[in-house]
Amino acid sequence: MSVETAKTSNARSVEEFIAQAKTRESAMFTEAEGKSVLDAFGIDTPRGIEISLGQQAPANLREPLVVKAICPTLVHKSDAGGVRVGVAHSEIDAVGAAMSQSLAAHGHELAGLLVEEMIPAGHEIIVGAVRVPDLGWSVMVGLGGVMVEVFEDVAFGLAPLSESQIHGMLSELRGMKILNGARGGVKADVNALVELISRLSGPTGLLATLPAEVREIDLNPVIVSENRAVAVDARFVVGEAEQAPARSGAVDAAAPTDFSALFAPRRVAVVGASSKRPNMANRFIRNMTANGFTGTIIPVNPGADTIEGLPAIASLAELGEPVDYAYVAMPGTRVAQALSAGAGKVRFAQVISSGYGEVAEGKELEAELVDTVRTAGIRLIGPNCLGTHASAGRLSFLPEAPLTPGSTAVVSQSGGLSVDILRVGAMRGIDFHSVVSIGNSADVNAAELVASHLENDQVQVIGLYLESIAVAREVMEVLNAATHRKPVVLLAGGRTAEGSRAATSHTGALAGNHRLWPAIARQGGITLVDSLTDFSTALHALSTLDMSVKLTGSEAVLFGNGGGASVLGADALDRQGVRTSALPEEVIDQLESMDLPPGNGFHNPIDVPAGTLAVKNGQVAADILGAVLAGSNPSLLITHLNVGIIQRNLGATHGDVSGNIIESIAAARDAANGQTHQLLVLKSDGSTQTEELIDGYAHRARTAGIPVFPTFEDAALAARAVLEQSR
Repeated sequence: MSVETAKTSNARSVEEFIAQAKTRESAMFTEAEGKSVLDAFGIDTPRGIEISLGQQAPANLREPLVVKAICPTLVHKSDAGGVRVGVAHSEIDAVGAAMSQSLAAHGHELAGLLVEEMIPAGHEIIVGAVRVPDLGWSVMVGLGGVMVEVFEDVAFGLAPLSESQIHGMLSELRGMKILNGARGGVKADVNALVELISRLSGPTGLLATLPAEVREIDLNPVIVSENRAVAVDARFVVGEAEQAPARSGAVDAAAPTDFSALFAPRRVAVVGASSKRPNMANRFIRNMTANGFTGTIIPVNPGADTIEGLPAIASLAELGEPVDYAYVAMPGTRVAQALSAGAGKVRFAQVISSGYGEVAEGKELEAELVDTVRTAGIRLIGPNCLGTHASAGRLSFLPEAPLTPGSTAVVSQSGGLSVDILRVGAMRGIDFHSVVSIGNSADVNAAELVASHLENDQVQVIGLYLESIAVAREVMEVLNAATHRKPVVLLAGGRTAEGSRAATSHTGALAGNHRLWPAIARQGGITLVDSLTDFSTALHALSTLDMSVKLTGSEAVLFGNGGGASVLGADALDRQGVRTSALPEEVIDQLESMDLPPGNGFHNPIDVPAGTLAVKNGQVAADILGAVLAGSNPSLLITHLNVGIIQRNLGATHGDVSGNIIESIAAARDAANGQTHQLLVLKSDGSTQTEELIDGYAHRARTAGIPVFPTFEDAALAARAVLEQSR
């Protein structure tokens, strides 16, 4: 049967192809079957025909030809001598006979030949898709041949993909310059490649229609020339359909939950506190009291009249008025019964107890808990978590919690890391709106909280610590559906290659979770970071700056003292993809015309010695930065000061030079009224005196809306986050 006949015939459906594939050792469609499916969605394939040994191919197939073996047990044809290129019609019989012998030597039997027109040379691309549990179709694109086999130069996305998202995937390839015709090479028709991938993985593409038994697809190679993108090989792998998992949580898009009472509760019940053996629930009561909580705290314990000096009740059933929040820390087997007594009287219950769905033997217990709270009309946070921190509500699970109300809201799957996020974040200058430890997120989930934060005017920046990539996908979908956006930073746990699973195709072999986290971040407009330090750094920058400022590029200007330091700063920025191009000549001329001491470098980085910083007791910075902002439009202007050196060399004679520079940065920014964000690096010499000075300067700068960092590496990471979120 010719490929053209297979492409237009309705007699053999995809379901029939699947049934046939299940009878084959390879568990795959034949190549002609696969190409017929591709062509039905407008994906370009070569003209060809399937023939038996000894049968002639139609003369209207243009030479040169490609001859491929048809064999139900063969997966990789080329490994067994099952592919010949540049074949003439007169050579087909001899090629078929040679293939038959070669396949036999490898333990296979030749069933026929696929003869196709040979596609002219172009760039070899691999395009593929694999179903990932809990995620759906993961789509891969990469440069073929050695680039994918050795260097794994590939990018991933999650279907459905828009054309702009496909362009984003291609931009991540290290070999993209090759497609753009580097070193006099052929310039590929990138738009044709994007269209091919879109027809495969777009909202109405092939992947959206395939039955669940189709598990993997490889188009390898796709030949991309100056005016065409053609799938010259197609592999469809079938298997058992996996049952779609239930989505986490219980989000009702028609009736979203109002979380305001969680973040500003007035009545709080504490279930599990003891009058005899103080425990976690007792510590929570003490924290609330120490935090200055002005609402009502109600301990719940059937065996006590008072706990921590507060009147106790025996059960939630005794509540005279509903409570906004119940903190529950007791043996897991008793939680469902305790909460059932609070039906209609508890808005939110956070279950700290563990032993639920995070362990195999606790899954039924978690299901029972979820059924109980839903019947009772209670929204459940957790179980297996630490609690909620809400600065304005004076609510926290943390002793001596940082309670200055801010605009940064964090959702964390890890309870322990929530503590670190609060401690490290506060040291970095972050004022939190909230930090919610969601644990197993059996009911309230990360996506639901993110949706709420997007609508909350008190929240301007969202941070996420997630360990489940399926949960991350849910968040991505919420972000993509949102009518307006806020900066989002993601710290992901489990980003290693160990999650990669073996698969028949190249796509499956490369589709590890470590590659899918960046795909989710790219598609969701999320900044992905690698460490808690980077997480806090990015959140600090995004919450301090006015992110309504619209940036126009990705350029940065460096200004400060220390030539070597400036070079290292430029290197750090380059590693984060932030450019430090030379300033315009007219700006350099203006800077050089200033009456300044010798030894300055004005090209970018702008490197000035202590003598220059001493001019106007440091206020010369306003003149320098003003000239830069008047004559250029960088997205970022990063000032770096070695505070110890400035203080030792200039403090006694020129006063508060570093403080004057900080004020000058803010003044130049405000005078320019432009589209440039200001960042500040304050470097220490390690002395106690310098550290104390830096603490004071950092506070002054943050108050002026300038984020402060201890190293160039931190500032560079922050610069990347700011640029990504500004886009």
